Amino acid sequence: MNPMILGQRIKEARLAKKMTQNEVVGTFITRNMLSQIESGTAMPSMKTLAYLAQVLELPLAELLAGTEEAAPEPLSEPTQLLPQNDLQYIRDLYQSEQDTELLAFLSGLSEEDFLFAEKAAYRARSAYRLALAFETQQKLSEALLHAQDAAKWADIGFYANPVLKADALLLLSRLAAELSKMYNSNH
Repeated sequence: MNPMILGQRIKEARLAKKMTQNEVVGTFITRNMLSQIESGTAMPSMKTLAYLAQVLELPLAELLAGTEEAAPEPLSEPTQLLPQNDLQYIRDLYQSEQDTELLAFLSGLSEEDFLFAEKAAYRARSAYRLALAFETQQKLSEALLHAQDAAKWADIGFYANPVLKADALLLLSRLAAELSKMYNSNH
């Protein structure tokens, strides 16, 4: 199946029924996933296809007709990264503890990103690791900013990590107490 043709067909059927993405997804899939399916960047499972066909009141066979796989088109630019390569780059930065570079790479992260949940998880972990490093160096203001970032991103997406969020909040509390002591001793 060609995901571009299938996605276009699903989008056209949704628009013909004057339905928003939120109306189509219900509680079965996320709006972000439907967006990825419609843009051809994600291939739905047969169960998801059956659900979409039912909601859009289309026979599944009609939805799938003519979606045979075509030969892949070459990338327009040789340096363009595919999403899986993007994620591999992020993993490599994380594994080599290049947290500053990783956070810079993820600075423009948005929910429209194909790999949003995975990237949010890496952003939270790197921010927390940097916060601990800055705390050790007694750079408490920088540590505080990164701990806040870690707490925010640890609570997002499929890979939300309540333990990491709790650790980041405890670190925030510890940093706030330390900064308060320093402020009071200076005044």
